[in-house]
Amino acid sequence: MALKGFVMKKTFIYLFLLLLFQSGSAYGKTLLLKGDLNSKIEVNQIITFKPKGNISKLKYRFALPTAYSTPISIQELESLDISYSIPPSKTEDQKDKEGNTFRILYFENVSKDIDVKIRFVVKKKDSLRELVFNDPFPIKELRGINDKYVSKSAMAQSEDPEIKEIAKRISGSSKNLYDVVNRVINYVTDNVKYTYNPEKYDALFTLRTRTGNCQNIAHLSIAFLRALNIPARIVGGITLKDQWKIPLGKEGYLVQSMGQGGHAWIEVFFPAYGWLPFDPQQSKNFVSTRHIKQTHGADSNEINDSWSASPTLPAYQEEISARFIEDRIEINLENAEPVPNSYIAGVSYKGITTTAKPVEERRVEESKEKIFSFGNTSFPNLVNLYSEQDERGVRILDKETAEYVSSQDIYAQRFEIKEKLKIQEISLALHKFGGDGAVFIDLVEDQDGRPSLKGVRSELVFLKDIERKQGYYWVNFRFDNDTILDQKKYWIIFRKSGEAIINWFYIPGNPFGDSDDTRSTRKGWNWNDLLNYDFVFKVNAERL
Repeated sequence: MALKGFVMKKTFIYLFLLLLFQSGSAYGKTLLLKGDLNSKIEVNQIITFKPKGNISKLKYRFALPTAYSTPISIQELESLDISYSIPPSKTEDQKDKEGNTFRILYFENVSKDIDVKIRFVVKKKDSLRELVFNDPFPIKELRGINDKYVSKSAMAQSEDPEIKEIAKRISGSSKNLYDVVNRVINYVTDNVKYTYNPEKYDALFTLRTRTGNCQNIAHLSIAFLRALNIPARIVGGITLKDQWKIPLGKEGYLVQSMGQGGHAWIEVFFPAYGWLPFDPQQSKNFVSTRHIKQTHGADSNEINDSWSASPTLPAYQEEISARFIEDRIEINLENAEPVPNSYIAGVSYKGITTTAKPVEERRVEESKEKIFSFGNTSFPNLVNLYSEQDERGVRILDKETAEYVSSQDIYAQRFEIKEKLKIQEISLALHKFGGDGAVFIDLVEDQDGRPSLKGVRSELVFLKDIERKQGYYWVNFRFDNDTILDQKKYWIIFRKSGEAIINWFYIPGNPFGDSDDTRSTRKGWNWNDLLNYDFVFKVNAERL
C-alpha cells in the first residue's frame, strides 16, 4: 500500500509538470529541485595592468575568495596562492566587520606589465533539501542585522518614492516573507533586459531603463527588498562556464550556463535560516557550484576591486580559467511554478502557497517598412571589464557570454513571424578564432517545440572570407531570392564544415523570445537541451 501511494504521488507530480510544460512557451517556470551538487574546483585568475608609461605609484585592492555556509550551500577554501610578475613594494591584508578579506598591493616606479596571478581551490556543496518558510511579513525583529542592509545606499536607492511604491505593489497583501521575496525576484527577472556596458549601475537607472547587467539587476532587487524593510546585500564573485543540467522528464534538460568571469548576485536575510543566496538570473534560495563567492556588502561600491595610480591609470585585463577536480550533480525536479517568464531554479519548499503576480507585458515596436530587420539585435563589440571613476579604476562584475558553436554540440535559436515574408539574409553575432572550411545556416520550421527537418539552407560562408578581428561582429548568411516564409515559428541552426572555430554571442535570460526558444543537441535530432538565454541574431526581411 505504501508503494502504491508513492506511485500515485509521483504520477500526480508528473501530470502537473506535463500540463505546465504544455501550457505554452510564453510561460517560464521556477523549477523546484531536490538533490546534491558537489564540486571541487581549481580557479586561476590572471590580472594584468598595462602602464601607458612609467607609473610612480600603483595601489590595487582586490577581494579574496571566502568560506561560508547556509542551510543549503557550503563553500570551503582549500588553498590560496598569489604571485606577481613584479614584486610589490608593500602588501597588506584587510578584513572588515562583515568577514570580507581584501588584499592591497603597492607598486612603485614600474613601466612594464604587472601580472597578479591568483590560484585557489574551493570545495562547494549544495544540498537542495525542502525548506519551510513560515517567517511573517513584515519582519518584526531584526536584531543583529547591520542597519546598512535595510537602508538606502548610493547604488540601491530604497527610499526613492518610485521604488517604494512599486515595492509595495509587488508585495500586495502577502503576510509571508518568502512569498514577498519571491515576488520581487520574479518582477525583476521579468522586467529587466540584460544588456552590456550600461551607462550606470544603480537601481533607479535600472528601473527607468529596464536594462542593465548583473550589478544593475542585483541593485534593483536589493532596493525593492530594503524598501520593504527586508535585509538584502550584494554578493561579488566569479561564475564558471561549465554547464549543469536540470532533468525535465520527457521534455529533456534545462542547461544552466553562464559566462566565465566576474558576477554579482544577492543574499536575503530570513530569521529562520539566516542569509540565503538568490541570483535573479538563475536561481532562488541557492547558487550552484558554478558560483564562487568572494565578498558581500551594501552595494557594489563596497565590494568591487579598484586601483589608483599616478601619473596615469594603467589599462586592466582579466583572464579566468577553471578546472573541475570533482563534479557530481544528482538532482531531481520535484515541482514547478508558472512564473517568471524565464527559467529559474529553486529549492523545493513548503509552508506557503505563493501567489503568481502578473508581469508587465513586453512591448515590441513593429516596423511598418517594406524592407526591415528584427531579432535579438543588441550586443557589444567588447564587454567592458572596468571603468574609470574619480581618478581610479573599478572592476565591473561582468563577462563575455558566448557558446563555442563549432564544437560537438549543435545550437538553434527560434523566432516567430506573423506575416508572409521574403527572407534576404540572416546575420549572427560571431567571433572567428581560426580554422578552415565553411559555416552556414539551416532555417527550418518548428515542429512541436523543436527544429524539424523541413526548411532551407543558406549559402556557404567560407572561413577565409570572415575577417578575424577583436570582439563580436555581424556575419551575414544569404538565402535564395525565392525564400518565402509563412506565418509560423522557425529555427536558425548554426552548422559548419571543416575545422571552423567560432563563438556565437548570447544574452542571458530571454530578451527576445520565450523561455523555450533556444536549444542544443549533441547528436541526432532530439534537441533535448533547453538553454537559459537567447542568441544574438538579425533577420533581414521584405514584406510581400
